[in-house]
Amino acid sequence: MSTFDDYLAKARAALEGLRPQLDQLRVQADLAQADARDKVQAGIAKVQQAQAKAKTQLDQAAKSSQGTWRSRARQAEQAVNEVGTQLQGVVDQLQDSVNAAAPAARRAWAAFRDEWNRERGDRERLLDEG
Repeated sequence: MSTFDDYLAKARAALEGLRPQLDQLRVQADLAQADARDKVQAGIAKVQQAQAKAKTQLDQAAKSSQGTWRSRARQAEQAVNEVGTQLQGVVDQLQDSVNAAAPAARRAWAAFRDEWNRERGDRERLLDEG
Protein backbone atom coordinates (compact mmCIF):
# COMPACT_ATOMS: atom_id res chain seq x y z
CA MET A 1 0.00 0.00 0.00
CA SER A 2 1.34 3.44 -0.92
CA THR A 3 1.65 6.37 1.43
CA PHE A 4 -1.19 8.04 -0.44
CA ASP A 5 -3.44 5.00 -0.02
CA ASP A 6 -2.49 4.83 3.66
CA TYR A 7 -3.34 8.53 4.06
CA LEU A 8 -6.69 8.15 2.28
CA ALA A 9 -7.62 5.19 4.45
CA LYS A 10 -6.80 7.10 7.62
CA ALA A 11 -8.60 10.27 6.50
CA ARG A 12 -11.71 8.31 5.54
CA ALA A 13 -11.60 6.42 8.83
CA ALA A 14 -11.35 9.74 10.68
CA LEU A 15 -14.43 11.06 8.92
CA GLU A 16 -16.34 7.85 9.55
CA GLY A 17 -15.22 8.00 13.20
CA LEU A 18 -17.26 11.18 13.57
CA ARG A 19 -20.53 9.38 12.96
CA PRO A 20 -20.67 7.44 16.27
CA GLN A 21 -19.62 10.55 18.18
CA LEU A 22 -22.39 12.59 16.58
CA ASP A 23 -24.90 9.82 17.22
CA GLN A 24 -23.83 9.62 20.86
CA LEU A 25 -24.20 13.38 21.26
CA ARG A 26 -27.67 13.23 19.71
CA VAL A 27 -28.70 10.49 22.13
CA GLN A 28 -27.32 12.44 25.11
CA ALA A 29 -29.13 15.57 23.95
CA ASP A 30 -32.39 13.68 23.46
CA LEU A 31 -32.16 12.07 26.89
CA ALA A 32 -31.31 15.38 28.54
CA GLN A 33 -34.17 17.07 26.73
CA ALA A 34 -36.65 14.34 27.68
CA ASP A 35 -35.57 14.36 31.32
CA ALA A 36 -35.63 18.15 31.52
CA ARG A 37 -38.98 18.28 29.70
CA ASP A 38 -40.57 15.77 32.08
CA LYS A 39 -39.30 17.60 35.15
CA VAL A 40 -40.34 20.97 33.83
CA GLN A 41 -43.81 19.73 32.86
CA ALA A 42 -44.31 18.24 36.33
CA GLY A 43 -43.13 21.49 37.89
CA ILE A 44 -45.43 23.53 35.67
CA ALA A 45 -48.39 21.38 36.73
CA LYS A 46 -47.58 22.05 40.40
CA VAL A 47 -47.23 25.77 39.73
CA GLN A 48 -50.60 25.78 37.96
CA GLN A 49 -52.22 24.03 40.94
CA ALA A 50 -50.70 26.57 43.31
CA GLN A 51 -51.83 29.36 40.98
CA ALA A 52 -55.42 28.08 41.02
CA LYS A 53 -55.33 27.85 44.83
CA ALA A 54 -53.99 31.40 45.09
CA LYS A 55 -56.69 32.66 42.72
CA THR A 56 -59.38 30.99 44.83
CA GLN A 57 -57.99 32.57 47.98
CA LEU A 58 -57.79 35.94 46.29
CA ASP A 59 -61.41 35.60 45.11
CA GLN A 60 -62.43 34.74 48.68
CA ALA A 61 -60.60 37.79 49.97
CA ALA A 62 -62.41 39.93 47.42
CA LYS A 63 -65.77 38.66 48.74
CA SER A 64 -64.84 39.21 52.38
CA SER A 65 -66.36 41.77 54.64
CA GLN A 66 -64.52 44.90 55.69
CA GLY A 67 -63.52 43.25 58.96
CA THR A 68 -62.04 40.02 57.52
CA TRP A 69 -60.56 41.02 54.15
CA ARG A 70 -57.05 41.68 55.50
CA SER A 71 -56.80 38.23 57.05
CA ARG A 72 -57.95 36.56 53.84
CA ALA A 73 -55.75 38.82 51.73
CA ARG A 74 -52.69 37.82 53.83
CA GLN A 75 -53.50 34.16 53.19
CA ALA A 76 -53.90 34.89 49.49
CA GLU A 77 -50.60 36.80 49.48
CA GLN A 78 -48.83 33.79 50.96
CA ALA A 79 -50.33 31.62 48.23
CA VAL A 80 -49.28 34.11 45.54
CA ASN A 81 -45.74 34.17 46.94
CA GLU A 82 -45.69 30.36 46.95
CA VAL A 83 -46.52 30.36 43.23
CA GLY A 84 -43.50 32.57 42.58
CA THR A 85 -41.29 30.36 44.74
CA GLN A 86 -42.44 27.22 42.95
CA LEU A 87 -41.89 28.81 39.56
CA GLN A 88 -38.34 29.75 40.56
CA GLY A 89 -37.84 26.12 41.59
CA VAL A 90 -38.91 24.92 38.14
CA VAL A 91 -36.50 27.34 36.47
CA ASP A 92 -33.67 26.27 38.80
CA GLN A 93 -34.39 22.61 38.10
CA LEU A 94 -34.26 23.22 34.36
CA GLN A 95 -30.95 25.05 34.71
CA ASP A 96 -29.56 22.22 36.88
CA SER A 97 -30.54 19.65 34.24
CA VAL A 98 -28.73 21.61 31.55
CA ASN A 99 -25.67 22.11 33.74
CA ALA A 100 -25.55 18.42 34.71
CA ALA A 101 -25.38 17.32 31.08
CA ALA A 102 -22.53 19.67 30.19
CA PRO A 103 -19.63 17.97 32.06
CA ALA A 104 -20.38 14.55 30.55
CA ALA A 105 -20.51 16.05 27.08
CA ARG A 106 -17.21 17.89 27.69
CA ARG A 107 -15.49 14.70 28.91
CA ALA A 108 -16.71 12.75 25.89
CA TRP A 109 -15.61 15.54 23.59
CA ALA A 110 -12.15 15.76 25.22
CA ALA A 111 -11.58 12.03 24.77
CA PHE A 112 -12.70 12.19 21.17
CA ARG A 113 -10.64 15.34 20.49
CA ASP A 114 -7.49 13.73 21.90
CA GLU A 115 -7.92 10.70 19.65
CA TRP A 116 -8.79 12.95 16.69
CA ASN A 117 -5.64 15.01 17.18
CA ARG A 118 -3.49 11.88 17.49
CA GLU A 119 -4.90 10.53 14.23
CA ARG A 120 -4.51 13.93 12.57
CA GLY A 121 -0.83 13.88 13.48
CA ASP A 122 -0.52 10.45 11.83
CA ARG A 123 -2.19 11.74 8.67
CA GLU A 124 -0.01 14.85 8.53
CA ARG A 125 3.11 12.70 8.89
CA LEU A 126 1.97 10.65 5.92
CA LEU A 127 1.51 13.83 3.88
CA ASP A 128 4.96 15.09 4.88
CA GLU A 129 6.64 11.79 3.96
CA GLY A 130 5.75 12.13 0.28
